[in-house]
Amino acid sequence: MTTYTARLEKEADGRWSVELDEEPRVHTWGKTIDQALTRIREATALWFQTDEASIELVPRPVLPKTTGRTVEQARKAREQARNADRVAIEQTRKAVVALTGRGISMRDAAAILGISHQRVHQLLTPETAPGRKAG
Repeated sequence: MTTYTARLEKEADGRWSVELDEEPRVHTWGKTIDQALTRIREATALWFQTDEASIELVPRPVLPKTTGRTVEQARKAREQARNADRVAIEQTRKAVVALTGRGISMRDAAAILGISHQRVHQLLTPETAPGRKAG
């Protein structure tokens, strides 16, 4: 797999021009970003005489500074939210195990945690369910 950076620019006519940072002679355009990326992948494969499946494109849109900063902040915020979700799921799983391990029913554990009893059941893997032995 070879990785190339696809620099995208919005043209005055609304289409997206795209070229490879690594080889600016490989360039094309599309009405949408997806179309432009499909076409640059095809052009890259032809230029380097390789299979399209062996090409990884990293899209890099050229944006005004303030817009670029806003986009980057949004990406970081989404990544932080994904990390927070992972932590919340793990902590909830630990709480479910602790509650049910003390003989509290799944329905009551759900009420305590503010989640559905179905979610409590999902979080109780066979290894962590009360009264069950792993293996």
